[in-house]
Amino acid sequence: MPQRNDKDQDERDPLTQIERQRLGKLAQLLGFAELMTLLMVAATTFSAIATWRTASIAESIYLASERPYFGVESIRLDNSIAGDPRVEVEYRNFGNLSADATVLDRRILIDGVAVASQSKQLFAGILSPQVPHTVQLHLPASSYDAIIQGRSKLRVEIKATYRGLDQRTLCYFEGFRFLADTGKFEVRGGTSRCSEQPKWEEPQSRSASNDLP
Repeated sequence: MPQRNDKDQDERDPLTQIERQRLGKLAQLLGFAELMTLLMVAATTFSAIATWRTASIAESIYLASERPYFGVESIRLDNSIAGDPRVEVEYRNFGNLSADATVLDRRILIDGVAVASQSKQLFAGILSPQVPHTVQLHLPASSYDAIIQGRSKLRVEIKATYRGLDQRTLCYFEGFRFLADTGKFEVRGGTSRCSEQPKWEEPQSRSASNDLP
């Protein structure tokens, strides 16, 4: 069997050993370059995602802080006018921006039954920040003694829809129960989610300039 001659093999091979070594190194370099390219693409992608998340969080913080916040400041029983007891509710916009298209609904329930004449709707319109507003709900005179003595249960419910600068519809609902032993109201239920607002029967509607008892 004839022996293999390395010299003959080199003559038949167009590439020398040095050239093959150089090609191998080049291939390694190309592979490293591809890897670096992939890493740079991945880094750019992660950076874009981080930037988007930061922008989203910043926008959420801005929308949460720079918006109106409707709320009840205080609620109390008022019997200063003989024969005309009432519930006085002070509300305001606690946010930094004005509320627009504000619609306020309120009602009173005695022993779980709504007083029809006092289920009212007020188209308040614009509420400037930190400006107090007051509404009054009149109680049947015959029920007042039973309420303050604890023989009847009084509940007041306030809900509102309004808009901020971005025209999103915002909502508020809160219920209050009168405590006869302290003579004060305590919060009993509430939500700021529009989808969770309770449905009432159609209330009496009045404008802000004609909201009379």
